[in-house]
Amino acid sequence: MATEKKDRRSIYLQRKKDGLCPRCGAKKRKSYKFSYCEDCRLFFRNYNREVSENINKVRKDRYDERKENRQCPRCGKSLGKKYKKIICASCLEKQYQYNYGK
Repeated sequence: MATEKKDRRSIYLQRKKDGLCPRCGAKKRKSYKFSYCEDCRLFFRNYNREVSENINKVRKDRYDERKENRQCPRCGKSLGKKYKKIICASCLEKQYQYNYGK
């Protein structure tokens, strides 16, 4: 397998031009509308699912920990005892700007 970025790119482009799967080089059917073969697509699908699940678990744990410690779940800034909202004022302002553009 080519280790240089330039070599890998040229192999990718050549395989794609020849109608092969760019990742593994397997032959694809002519009517197949995707660049990658079914096995490589399944690999990418499962890989992305695993990465997403891991990231979501870490974010959820951090959110729960910050909320439990009376911190803003987004930025981690400490919230006062009398502060009633879950998210701090600066994060709320950013969210309002994003949603309403005001």
